[in-house]
Amino acid sequence: MMELVLRINGEEKTMNSPFISGMTYKKYLALKDKVDYLKENPTIKQLDQLIQLIVEAFDKQFTVDEFYAGLSSYAFREKITEFVLIAEGFPLDGSFEPEEEGQESESDATPSNTDAAAG
Repeated sequence: MMELVLRINGEEKTMNSPFISGMTYKKYLALKDKVDYLKENPTIKQLDQLIQLIVEAFDKQFTVDEFYAGLSSYAFREKITEFVLIAEGFPLDGSFEPEEEGQESESDATPSNTDAAAG
């Protein structure tokens, strides 16, 4: 879940997006084909397109202009990064666990003290 606090008309308004839908993900992938938002500096047009997608993900609770005007420059970059990471599938609540059940953990892969070549 992503929380967004924007200053709109002099008041701070908090919005939440419950999830990134499959349609949002599809649109994000199309944008990502043109620019890697985490590694490159997007053009104004590319940034506008991503922010429009963020507006859609938040069920149009705010406009593109309100997003630009409602965040400090630091928070602006932070929220762009947060959205991209969530769209990429990285939960930001600390629940990311890449190991699946049945897989050996790293501690299970420690070599034994036996010398296989000596036998």
